[in-house]
Amino acid sequence: MFNDFISLLFPHCCVVSKLPLAKGEQYISTSFANALPKYDLHHTNVNLERKFSGLVDIKYVLVYYKFSKKSGVQKILHHLKYRNLPEIGILTGKWFGHSLRAAGYQDKFDLIIPVPLHKSKQRKRGYNQADYIAKGIAEVLEIDWSENILQRKVNTQTQTKKSRAERFSNTENIYAIQNQAFIKEKRILIIDDVITTGATVGQCADLVLKEGGKEVSVAALAAAE
Repeated sequence: MFNDFISLLFPHCCVVSKLPLAKGEQYISTSFANALPKYDLHHTNVNLERKFSGLVDIKYVLVYYKFSKKSGVQKILHHLKYRNLPEIGILTGKWFGHSLRAAGYQDKFDLIIPVPLHKSKQRKRGYNQADYIAKGIAEVLEIDWSENILQRKVNTQTQTKKSRAERFSNTENIYAIQNQAFIKEKRILIIDDVITTGATVGQCADLVLKEGGKEVSVAALAAAE
């Protein structure tokens, strides 16, 4: 009773929209989040699949939010990556997981692996945002996940001026598999926060297949249409 009274006087607010949070809500208002543009997970998105066409054999390309600059989706990603709020990754990962379950993907994967950050970047940020998204999705889908299978060996510079093929090629030899036995003959889902060119998550997928994964799919919290 007292806590409810205090909440009326000093309401917790959505970190993105600044709207008061309803009882039981954390970090992001569900009404705000529900109004954000999302991909239809029941249907294949040709534009997303084209990012990997001819480069790596991806089973499913799954994205939750439609990304655009200065949008609510971009603000969520900014808070997740740069405002020391990794818990947003778990929260949005759970939302994503429920959508994946509703679309029939709960039994399509054996193991979830987040795209790793280079150790220096992770030390500076304090965490890898993809780990938290993966954790949220895995909890809802009831699938194992591990942040210790993929390792990033090299910290690369920006690739914005490179062609599609150059971006993909530039990621070769950047990643390594720590224990091949964990992925052998398994259906792997690789998680990233946002897909831009697809080079990063695509090279991780290619490595997983080369190291013995049965099939690989990729998922991201957001991507531009």
